[in-house]
Amino acid sequence: MFFFLIPLFLLYINNPKESDKKKKRQTTLLYLSLFFIIISLSRVVIQEVPNEQKFDGDEFIIALDISYSMQAKDLKPSRYEVAKESIKKILTTQSKNRFSIFVFTTNTMLISPPTTDTTISLMALNSLEPKYILTKGTSLSNLIKTISKLPLEKKKLLIFSDGGEQKNIDEIVKLCKKNHIMPYIIATGTTKGSVLKKGFKSIKDSQQNLVISKINPMLKDWANRCGGRYYELQDSSINIPYQIISDIKSDKNLNTKTTIKVKNNKELFYIPLLLAIMLFFLAITKLHQLYMVVIALFLPHPAHSSMVDFYHLNKANEFFKHSKYIQSADEFSKLSPSIQSYYNQGVAYYKAKKYKIAIEYFSQIKSSDKKIKQKLFYNMGNCAMKLKKYNRAKIYYQKALSIGYDEDSFYNLCLIYKLKLKQTKDLSKSLPKQNSKKQTQASQKKQKAKNKKQKKQQKRTNPKYKLGYKAYELINKGYTDEKSPW
Repeated sequence: MFFFLIPLFLLYINNPKESDKKKKRQTTLLYLSLFFIIISLSRVVIQEVPNEQKFDGDEFIIALDISYSMQAKDLKPSRYEVAKESIKKILTTQSKNRFSIFVFTTNTMLISPPTTDTTISLMALNSLEPKYILTKGTSLSNLIKTISKLPLEKKKLLIFSDGGEQKNIDEIVKLCKKNHIMPYIIATGTTKGSVLKKGFKSIKDSQQNLVISKINPMLKDWANRCGGRYYELQDSSINIPYQIISDIKSDKNLNTKTTIKVKNNKELFYIPLLLAIMLFFLAITKLHQLYMVVIALFLPHPAHSSMVDFYHLNKANEFFKHSKYIQSADEFSKLSPSIQSYYNQGVAYYKAKKYKIAIEYFSQIKSSDKKIKQKLFYNMGNCAMKLKKYNRAKIYYQKALSIGYDEDSFYNLCLIYKLKLKQTKDLSKSLPKQNSKKQTQASQKKQKAKNKKQKKQQKRTNPKYKLGYKAYELINKGYTDEKSPW
């Protein structure tokens, strides 16, 4: 919706036809609308008091090593990809438990907060791209320090790592015991190891020796000293995740109901959003049109209109106001088809003196509403009157009155009857007046004499014989009566 409002915003900001005062007011309202849209997008919330909730499951922390050594190919396709697939199996089979996911190199980063929503965790995992990670080393000490800060009594930590070059684990073991961290260490790699490569070239140290990465043996010692468990993920076909899950289920100390504090946030984005919408419509419409918009938005109705309708409606009203009726009708035609849009087009064409087109639009409207029907017949009667089709106008007015009494229709119908009466009177005036008996007798004698004269002329001009078949042939050949040619 926000992206839809932007082009409309630009349209109204750059409208050259508006007066300076109106344009200034409109611009101010549109900028305010945009300001509240930005606030709405910032998702303002009120943090409520955390609630304690119990759920039948455990809290687990997964830590994935994404250092450069995890790109080694001793596990196919790579150590990182095999570890990633194993984590996915754990997440999908243990959806009732809560998991948080960390990734680490020399630094540690949270990519998925504690959640029982497997989809969120998988999305976070899939969005990770190790090739964009700039740091190359591995710091297990930094990881344990970060995990120790989490507000959990018992911290079950699943670590997928090759161990890097960590040598001294005394500090790590001390931190784990102090902060109740139980490590499930999944050694990702092989004891034989693999040569690290950059592109197609092997990496060499300062003494020009090949750099070989393999499982750090101190990982097993770390797990044993902290009371955790140790696994070797040497092949993607080995079901290490299921073994881990089985070990977790068999540990009675872990299968307890967990109490967590959940923070609920009350969303407030809808308040600035409503203000933005109201200001936007105040900018592009007049006050009485705004009431119509509000009614259209909040009252149920069967009409289907689009947001662009408000733009075209505003332009149509402006054209109508400035007596540009044809342009107004064109803008009304761009609205979603409805009784109102057709009616407005008809009125605009009537004002433009396009009476035949106006009748076409009025006649297309079908409605069961008696008032609308009566209005349509009245308007069609007016169009017929302008076209001097008085009989048709009379029919339209009679139809309007058959629905119910209408003062305007009745008045116009009376005008038609008066007009017809006047026409008959004018016709009678143009007729000759009645003459006296003497005048009539004289006129009759004159008429008889005239008739006799015409008969004599016909006898002279007409041939003395009737034309037969042969006569027609002679005429065709050119033999005609010269006195009276064919």
